[in-house]
Amino acid sequence: MTLVGTAVFKTVVARHPGQAGSIPVRLRQRLPASFARRAGIATPLGGQPMHVVATAGHVDHGKSTLVRALTGVDPDRLAEEKRRGMTLDLGFAWTTVRAATGATAGAATREETIAFVDVPGHERFVPTMLAGAGPVPAALLVVAADEGWRTQTLEHVTILDSLGVGHGVVAVTRSDLADPGPALRESVDRLARTSLGSVEAVAVSGVTGLGLDDLRGALARLVAGLPAPDPDARVRLFVDRSFTVRGSGTVVTGTLAAGTLTTGQALELHPGGGQATVRGLQSLGEPRDRVPAVARVAVNLRGVPADALGRGSALLTPGAWLLTRQVDARLASLDP
Repeated sequence: MTLVGTAVFKTVVARHPGQAGSIPVRLRQRLPASFARRAGIATPLGGQPMHVVATAGHVDHGKSTLVRALTGVDPDRLAEEKRRGMTLDLGFAWTTVRAATGATAGAATREETIAFVDVPGHERFVPTMLAGAGPVPAALLVVAADEGWRTQTLEHVTILDSLGVGHGVVAVTRSDLADPGPALRESVDRLARTSLGSVEAVAVSGVTGLGLDDLRGALARLVAGLPAPDPDARVRLFVDRSFTVRGSGTVVTGTLAAGTLTTGQALELHPGGGQATVRGLQSLGEPRDRVPAVARVAVNLRGVPADALGRGSALLTPGAWLLTRQVDARLASLDP
């Protein structure tokens, strides 16, 4: 196993925040909107600051339904997902909120974009959940009022804790079907013992709209408190999608947690070694010459075939990262 940085469950691992994606303009003009959603590429939303939040929670607790209610976009893009009514792969959707620019009462607000990475809740898709949640600074934990904490609720929270995700909000869904009180109290109590610490918890219904405005307010407060990224840091971009666009070549998407990507930049490929040059960039649905963190970004690469990179591969600042074949591991359980 080859690792980059601090390993926590990944083949090529490290902590990093997240955001919504990108492809150069020539590529975008050739791609349908459904593909842009699949690749995690946002529609232009006016250039406001952007944040990435991953969902987490047990299968069938309403994560995708809630994201759809908040954004108006269905994150389940695959026909098989729609047929089975279950998320099978990463989904993406976006919305805007008014977030305060200061901590004092009456502080000015500004519009900010929240990009949701919707993850599957089934136990068979934990690696996919890791790919979506690994890069993010914040999580939206979804717990159903009529079922409370279940196996994958605990598993997803354990993963977030292991990754050191320190910011989050709890949404207790299906609150139109059962008293949300027990699930609210249990969630706040359990999360207090994790890296997420003290969190806001809101009772909602993705079907009736109950509590959605309260949840939007909680999300606005969440993103207002997220730490600022370092645009001058070395780049470490983990790939969550890799594909070929006819006439343009290899495109990869991922979450840029720190540093800045620019066209013409040389990046080291890992694993496998070698270098590729950034041919084009896109973020928030717009072509860019420069993309600073935090951002979901699509990178058109020159000099590398698409099958040389896959989910979990990394693009690195050349010579800036120590590669290792050893990792220290610690076992811990959040199960009471």
